[in-house]
Amino acid sequence: MNRPARSVWNEGGIWAGAARRLAPFLDIGIAVVATALALISLLSTDVHAVDPRLHEPNAIAVIGTIVATASLYWRRVHPTLSYYAFATGCLIVVLTGNYIGLLSILLLFALYSLAAHGRRRNAALALIGTMGVFAALAAADVPDLRMSDLLQAWALLLTAWAVGDAIRGRRAQHRDQIRAAEHDAALAREQATRAVAEERLRIARELHDVVAHSMSLIAVQAGVGAHVIHTDVDAAERALLVVAETSREALAQTRSMLGILREDGDRVDGPVPQGLGELPALIAVVRSAGLEVAFDETGTPVELDAAVELSAYRIVQESLTNVLKYGGSSARVHLDHKHDHLDIDVTDPGGRSVAPGPDGGGGHGLIGLRERAQIVGGSLIAGPDPAGGFRVHGTLPARREGAS
Repeated sequence: MNRPARSVWNEGGIWAGAARRLAPFLDIGIAVVATALALISLLSTDVHAVDPRLHEPNAIAVIGTIVATASLYWRRVHPTLSYYAFATGCLIVVLTGNYIGLLSILLLFALYSLAAHGRRRNAALALIGTMGVFAALAAADVPDLRMSDLLQAWALLLTAWAVGDAIRGRRAQHRDQIRAAEHDAALAREQATRAVAEERLRIARELHDVVAHSMSLIAVQAGVGAHVIHTDVDAAERALLVVAETSREALAQTRSMLGILREDGDRVDGPVPQGLGELPALIAVVRSAGLEVAFDETGTPVELDAAVELSAYRIVQESLTNVLKYGGSSARVHLDHKHDHLDIDVTDPGGRSVAPGPDGGGGHGLIGLRERAQIVGGSLIAGPDPAGGFRVHGTLPARREGAS
């Protein structure tokens, strides 16, 4: 039961709230109390016992005292003006031969306030100027200020300035830390937003590739089945089996990708991301849909980064899907393995296998493939093949950018 209470008091729960409520009235309260105490000190002290040369309290002494203490009201808002007004009031009292009394102590508080809340340069100049004035007054032998007291006065002035300067430096350091923390928080929010956007784009690409490929196969096979169901039952059955298998694979892949949107504790098992090892199965499925696919490889295969393998698989998958989608009858897939990169060529010798986009570079599928290639540090181009037909060519590094 005691721990929450300590937390409230120590962490500033009650004190911080009270300080915030009293802050607007703090300086006016200081000014009023300082004025009252200074006037009491001036009017109640036996000035002749302090120094026989001092005058009895008069209107000038009272006015000078009020001017000095009242200026403390602006000690934080206008610290330089407040200090010089205070010093002026003190000089009025001292130079007219009156007793300075409590003003000598309050002068230290005024200098501290200037050092804590004003500019360092202004506080340093005020300190030097005040020490010089004290030396001049001591040399002039004004009442109640002897040369023997000068070093003590200087020491007190230096102490008040040093304390105020330390407080100002600590406050500035705290502000810098807050600004740095806010900057770091803003960067973290920006990075989190960017990460979310990139993840959404990645999921969108995966869903497009899986759904577009699967739906193209399903549409082709459903059309075949509907066409031959009355004339070739075996062909219709094979088409339906392809539809069923393609549907199950698409659902499994979709479930696997959407599973990453769930909480960490709600794990979803799914198929391993595809790579070059799954290309024969992909080509077999496409062939079963009626597309003649020629597949060959050159060079010595090297181990590729998982993200690069997935990108290569998706390039082949989307390219073959486009051939199916736009009525192609055949395609050729060629992989050329280099020591540091992989070249992928998918050609449709029958014509253009993708509808032109706004920029002449293809639809959303090819845009997604370009993004995939760029993410891993590669490139992709798609367009008419000089030898005839349509060609998709991708170049992917063996290791994606940033991977060790």
